[in-house]
Amino acid sequence: MLRSIRALPEAGVLTPVFAAGLTVLVAVSVPPPREIDLTRILFWIVISLVAAALPVRLPGGLQAHMTTAPLLAAVFDTGLANPFAVCWIAVLGTIEKRDLRGQIPWYGAIYNKAVYLLSVFAAWSVLAATAGAVVDVAPLRILAQIVLAGGAFMIVNSLLAVLVASVRTQTSFSRVFAMSIRNITFGLVSQVPLGWLMAEIAVGVGYWATLLFMVPLLLARYSFTKYTELRDLFYGSVSALSQAIDAKDGFTRGHADRVSRIAGAVAREMGVPEREIEQIELAALLHDIGKIGVEDRILMKTTRLDADETELMRRHPIYGASILEPSAALRPLVPIVLAHHESYDGSGYPRGLKGEEIPLGSRILLVADAYEAMTSDRGSCAR
Repeated sequence: MLRSIRALPEAGVLTPVFAAGLTVLVAVSVPPPREIDLTRILFWIVISLVAAALPVRLPGGLQAHMTTAPLLAAVFDTGLANPFAVCWIAVLGTIEKRDLRGQIPWYGAIYNKAVYLLSVFAAWSVLAATAGAVVDVAPLRILAQIVLAGGAFMIVNSLLAVLVASVRTQTSFSRVFAMSIRNITFGLVSQVPLGWLMAEIAVGVGYWATLLFMVPLLLARYSFTKYTELRDLFYGSVSALSQAIDAKDGFTRGHADRVSRIAGAVAREMGVPEREIEQIELAALLHDIGKIGVEDRILMKTTRLDADETELMRRHPIYGASILEPSAALRPLVPIVLAHHESYDGSGYPRGLKGEEIPLGSRILLVADAYEAMTSDRGSCAR
């Protein structure tokens, strides 16, 4: 289950979701169903509250919760069999400490509850619509029903959570999705069959048995946490390395970071896919890493380089590519870094590529690099 860490008072995004959530809640509650199993409802609320208490902060302004499995378990629980139960479980079972302490605005808390409610209602609606197609024990039909109901839940939840995070952070929808969800999709989707299995065990064995499923939920949370930690470590290491390169060449301090931001902006304006933009931005941070292999007497020389020195300086893209090549995570950046001094007319280096022979990322990086060099103020250190 995803949710925006905070919600933004943007009427264009929040109001329709508020209205839809309230409409659904009123529709399923007025009049209330004649038979309400409060024990089962309370059980799933408690399980969901426990899962909601284990959030994982994701890049892009979202949090991942382990509530997908228990909420879908309530949807699949044949003992409930009505939308009133699942909708109120979604509303009450997702209350967090931050909601009670007022750490997020009231409209943020309401928006997040509306997202939960609409997600489970979408799943329940799909389940109800396909119920007639499942006769006795038809494995493939049951599987299809699980996929459809779980898919409806995931689509509504992801769409609404990423949408408001995109508006709040003024970041493109695709970028928020790529930063927050793309690499944990398998972990999120795996909670769908887990939810169905929890419901089956609850009905067939006993509700106490579903407590055993807290173990895989904790493992899922652990995997999400490790993903965010590894991502932070990776980007922190790249940033530190970039700063180390800048520190070696005092004339261009902060140059790589500025080039990265410019290159990313240019790539987005061109409509480049977010995954490629991420690689271009990383390559921009490390495009001068090869200067580590250039002698300081050449790198720090304040007068014009002679022919031999120029030739040695022009080898830094090759050095950079050789430094990045051994790392599987950085290997996709090698073609971009290697060709970032190639020119469209073929006059560049180190291989004299021209036109479409130059990778798109390198062409964008070349423009960003040149623009930053022409517009930055390097003060008394300017060459």
